[in-house]
Amino acid sequence: MGKPILYLLVIILFSSCDNSQWETIRGHGINDDPKNIDEVIYFENENNGVVGGHTLVYDNRAQNEFKLSQIPTLYLTSDAGKSWSEVHFDTSIKQSVRNAYLHLDTLICELDSLVLLSFDKGRHFQVYTDPTQRVSLINKYIVGYRSEIKDEHFRYNGKDFYIAQLYRNSLATVVVCRGQETMTDHYFVSFDNGGNWNFLQKDFGDNRQKFLLKDKYLYRYHFPFGLQRLKLK
Repeated sequence: MGKPILYLLVIILFSSCDNSQWETIRGHGINDDPKNIDEVIYFENENNGVVGGHTLVYDNRAQNEFKLSQIPTLYLTSDAGKSWSEVHFDTSIKQSVRNAYLHLDTLICELDSLVLLSFDKGRHFQVYTDPTQRVSLINKYIVGYRSEIKDEHFRYNGKDFYIAQLYRNSLATVVVCRGQETMTDHYFVSFDNGGNWNFLQKDFGDNRQKFLLKDKYLYRYHFPFGLQRLKLK
């Protein structure tokens, strides 16, 4: 499928839900070459964040018929998604970024079998391959914010759904539910640990990773359009 046709399909899907409340911030610094950067997202505040995942590249050393390898792909913003700078990894690393954590100049990346730690926003990395060290870093910085994929029933106004994604912190809980309409996600938020729920919106179904910032926004990156955020109240 050619790139123009693919992008046209994406635009149709992107525009398919008229009642979507996602605000899109169309930044610059991320080119439109095919890549998967909706798999990882983390924001330490409304300005500073990171998105990423992997890019497929031709690799004549790859041990498979198609000779494709995943290389880690990550972008940083310090102005709420208006501009992005790419993190450059060692070219010998052929793994996808699975999760990331950002605080000031500290950047931590969890890959398939590595954890990378940087104290200068990705200009230099310390590489951790030891399983004990990796687990320690992941548990300390990453586990607490990862989405919890559930297959649990959820009921709202007499209608039954099931929870596809759950995002929680000490201030809010957001669930992304399916079940009432084909290929449609329904978003709900609670500010009292699930005691009471408010309906946020429905939107075209997707599996993009999302990030819950306090009780303010739910974030996701919609390639190639830009950073999106859903206001919670």
